[in-house]
Amino acid sequence: MTDNRDDIYGWRARIGYTSPPLTTEVFPYEFYQMVPAGVTLVLTTLAIVARSKDEVDRSYDISMQAAREMAAAGVDIVVLGGVPINLSRGYAKAQQMIADLEAELKVKVSTSASAQAGAAKALGCKKVIVAHPYAHSETDRIASYAVHFGCKVLGACGWGSAFNQIGRIPRHAALDMGRKLKREHPTADSLLLASPHWPTAGVIEQLERDLGINVMTAQQAIVWDALRRCGVNDPIPGFGRLLREF
Repeated sequence: MTDNRDDIYGWRARIGYTSPPLTTEVFPYEFYQMVPAGVTLVLTTLAIVARSKDEVDRSYDISMQAAREMAAAGVDIVVLGGVPINLSRGYAKAQQMIADLEAELKVKVSTSASAQAGAAKALGCKKVIVAHPYAHSETDRIASYAVHFGCKVLGACGWGSAFNQIGRIPRHAALDMGRKLKREHPTADSLLLASPHWPTAGVIEQLERDLGINVMTAQQAIVWDALRRCGVNDPIPGFGRLLREF
């Protein structure tokens, strides 16, 4: 048997992703809208249903196993999903985990947190507003992650969805919240749409035009980081400045 890279679906890049929701729906749908031909997604779902501490701990362990299996399967990069999972053992340990896994697995490793930090830096996000899909009680926690991306948070809001219902969120949710936040915080230079598991891909361009600011989504940042680290540098239109210009 010969290893002919030109004759497989993922001939340009095979991107491994450990997806927190046990029932993952939106991420792969938007992934394939964004990536060019020749790029494939190698997906493992984790254990998050209600985002309890036990689920986060179990998901961390599963993601480590999945990373090793993805490396054995020959992916070009492993992306560890879920900022709460990435940072569950501290920011410094999250950075060390990437280095340790790369050394062990001999494959590129990224996380949702590191991808978003890199994207925010590339776009020059400083004063941000944050919209997310989850319960309103989660808003402060989710907005606080933007601080790890080097941003000052001016305001944030949530849609109010239960974690296991995020596939039912309407496509206008991100539009509505982004517009509301920009009216309330006119000096914001960027809108961050947290979580890559609700519909955001189709509204990035419209929000950038309407609001006149950067729009960074978790999904877009993960895809951008993985593609660029795999040497896929195509300018990709239709999904914001990040994929089009950087």
